[in-house]
Amino acid sequence: MTFITTNKLRIFLVEDNADLREEMIFGLTSLGIEAFGFGDAQSLYRELAARECDVLVIDVGLPGEDGFSIAEHLSGNLSRGIILLTARAELEDRLRGLELGADAYLVKPTDVRELAANAYAVARRISKTGAESAIASSRNEQHEMWALCAGGWILRNPQGVQLSLSEIERRFLEVMVASSGQVVERKILIAAFSADNPNYDPHRIDALVSRLRKRTELAGLGILPVQSVRGTGYIFTPFERRANFRGGEYA
Repeated sequence: MTFITTNKLRIFLVEDNADLREEMIFGLTSLGIEAFGFGDAQSLYRELAARECDVLVIDVGLPGEDGFSIAEHLSGNLSRGIILLTARAELEDRLRGLELGADAYLVKPTDVRELAANAYAVARRISKTGAESAIASSRNEQHEMWALCAGGWILRNPQGVQLSLSEIERRFLEVMVASSGQVVERKILIAAFSADNPNYDPHRIDALVSRLRKRTELAGLGILPVQSVRGTGYIFTPFERRANFRGGEYA
């Protein structure tokens, strides 16, 4: 496992409560982690301009730019992990954080040992998926279809170009890939995301697909082969597009 430093995990912690921030930094440092604290988004951005970290731990309830906004802004960098830390325990908040690109969502009060364990787990996953991506690229492998690899954490197009996925994106694509070539009804997708939340907003799925399409194109994979089927749901076509597909939707 390779981290920014040769033998220590480096964490940047963003927490506006100075006493809590110092307490957490002390605890992480005592566990052998290289930890640095910041009170707001701007302080974090200035530090990231000078040096990188392995994992960001961000309090959601920050003054000014909140943790959700920071996570969304920084989620494009696939070489670092993001853990959101907050007093908000509601499912909707957890889903929102994961949808915006966070790798984990912990509810306060959080034992520093649990935080450290999650940070190491996130860093290991990123290190593993990054290594597998590099190996695939170095071999210049050509694939016949879109697929999930690295335990579902990476989406790969037929040319071997890869995209690291967030937890919520991974869950969505696993459902779609399992039913490749078949229409997955919206009620099935809703059930997959709302097991403990009967008031889940189904429009979240549409927003998730829209964001994933944009991320796929920006990452150079091309057009995501997930299309909406009017009045029914979505279909994943890993090999080719069907003739009656128009503008992201089947008639």
